[in-house]
Amino acid sequence: MPELQEGTTIVFVSDSHIGGDPGCDGFESPDELRSLLEDLTGRDGPVELILAGDFFDFLQIGRVPENMNRASLTISRPEYEPLFAALRGFREKEGNRVVYLPGNHDAESFWNPDIQETLKTQGLVDEFAYNYLASLDGGGEQTTIYCEHGNQLDPANTVEDYHDPLDTPLGHHVVMDFTRRVAPFGRISGGLDLSEIKMVYPLVAIPRWVAGRYFYDFAGKVASYLLLPLLVAYLVYRVAAYFLLLAAGDSGGFLGSSRELPHIHKLFLDIVIFGLVILVIFAVFFLVIRHAVRRTVATMDPGGRPRYSPAQISQNKIRSILNGDACLPMAPDLDPTTIDVFVSGHTHLPSLEKAENGRGEATVMVNSGCWLRQLQPVSPHVKGPPVFVSKFVLTYVVVSADETGLNVELWEYPKPAKQRLSRIERLISWRLIPDQPPPGSKPRVRAGATV
Repeated sequence: MPELQEGTTIVFVSDSHIGGDPGCDGFESPDELRSLLEDLTGRDGPVELILAGDFFDFLQIGRVPENMNRASLTISRPEYEPLFAALRGFREKEGNRVVYLPGNHDAESFWNPDIQETLKTQGLVDEFAYNYLASLDGGGEQTTIYCEHGNQLDPANTVEDYHDPLDTPLGHHVVMDFTRRVAPFGRISGGLDLSEIKMVYPLVAIPRWVAGRYFYDFAGKVASYLLLPLLVAYLVYRVAAYFLLLAAGDSGGFLGSSRELPHIHKLFLDIVIFGLVILVIFAVFFLVIRHAVRRTVATMDPGGRPRYSPAQISQNKIRSILNGDACLPMAPDLDPTTIDVFVSGHTHLPSLEKAENGRGEATVMVNSGCWLRQLQPVSPHVKGPPVFVSKFVLTYVVVSADETGLNVELWEYPKPAKQRLSRIERLISWRLIPDQPPPGSKPRVRAGATV
């Protein structure tokens, strides 16, 4: 465990998921990440930059041209040239260092030596490691900082042997055989764009996202092609009836009697009655199906377990590790109760919480989040499928030490996300959609703690 010199800053960046075939690349913020790297280059004192897993997304890349690999193919893309130039410039500054940790989307960086050679010869990475472990002097005491990507805490994405290309967990196949093959289809209907499937957060919400997009697309078509024309036709009918009343010398109001054009009036009355009957039938059908599904779920799970949350499961496992009840997945020989700051990523949910280790001492566990746009569910005003709202989550972790102790900060780059919602979705989620930051907002501290 190296003891870093005084004044060193450690920065953790994870889950940028850079790269992918056309329609599969979910990274949309190269300018913001480049800006962060340039800011780190201008800092006083040495900086340790930890690329804490899934920096690249090799799973989203299919065939690779001869004499290239997935890393060189991504680095050569013109839109990323300024970003990698900034990373190269950061590393060239004296005292700075870049450490690359593996994740489940870039595990190839460990079993494919060509990728490591590319990243080193390109001047982008100093060291490859399973985990990061260092010591800083904070408040006159030595503190321990530990980091691993976090996929080893997720059974569906656990890699047993990073040097075995055939070690492919379930999550690997979900990306390779599902999302990577589905996303290039793009927009398959007015409301469903499959290129966004990888942005749904959490991934277990994909069925609700698909159902919601189809439901609100259908509701919008009904409103546009049925209800709106009927409303216009009824308005024309009332105008005609009104002028007929005036011609007959009747001073009745605009919504006067129905004796003028009685057949048309009866037609609209029948349409309303039959429409209400159909609506009631579908409502009863929906309620019966929902009740049956809920009863089935309750029968299978009498305890009523909460909705599956990968982020919460990860946090619970980290607490157990810090308490000494389990080993560190990527460093089983290290005593986890000696860790003062535990940094992870993988879940794409940034967080910072204080905890206690097995010795009763204060520790901090922090998740570095991601550098992606997410589609997050919002419950609408009416009881229906959730509305998925776009939000950029661009976060990173900064650890530094001074005379007060070890300072841990979770930073974010605010970036507005354009909403791709239908009129129906905007109406039923009015005032529920989170406010977007104004363009040009400066990086800010989202949460912090001192050990």
